[in-house]
Amino acid sequence: MQFLPICLNAPDWVNSLHAAPASSLNSAHRLGLLLIAVLILAGCGVREIRPEGAWLQERETWFDLHQNWSVKGRLGLSDGQRGGSLSFDWQARGEQHIVMLRTVAGGRQWRLEFDPSSAMLEGTDIGRLVGPEPDALVEQAVGWPIPVLWMSRWLRGLPAPERARMSFDEDGTLAQLRHQRWVIDFNRWSLDDDQLLLPARIEARNEPYRVRAALSGWHFASSP
Repeated sequence: MQFLPICLNAPDWVNSLHAAPASSLNSAHRLGLLLIAVLILAGCGVREIRPEGAWLQERETWFDLHQNWSVKGRLGLSDGQRGGSLSFDWQARGEQHIVMLRTVAGGRQWRLEFDPSSAMLEGTDIGRLVGPEPDALVEQAVGWPIPVLWMSRWLRGLPAPERARMSFDEDGTLAQLRHQRWVIDFNRWSLDDDQLLLPARIEARNEPYRVRAALSGWHFASSP
């Protein structure tokens, strides 16, 4: 069994110590840096190296058994000229999703509810909007094309749509999804207390638009 010897959240300089030649650092300097690195790495999980798709299969099984979940985070939005950010609180009860969106500045907020056949959005400046899917409603409210429907799976590290092309990193983790003009990079992962590998940083690109998501505070409940 192999394990990835690089911390998921360690700074780049910590990981580079493994590869730095001894001649590039004097003994005292190297020892000091290594002591600091040990303190940082002490709080890091060790990620097992698995075959491609093994981590993904584990997540799919987990979410089949835990269809009630929630996660918080922040979205960074850009179109190459303008930028903005939103905080979000996402709750799922099976196929029913409730997403609270708030601007980081300005105090604007919205409440989105959607399932596979309908969507409703209400909040600042829009009153109440309804439609067959959430993406158009959110774009009308916040002014950015955010693929909310697919994000309900991307946030969990699952492919969407099913025909999206997948690529994997050397340790077997999902690295990227591609579908039509969308490219989704899974830039950072974290291991939770159950050793479930979940996304921590995601970037979705459909030039010139970019949506960056930072995730934290996962909670789960077993499905009935």
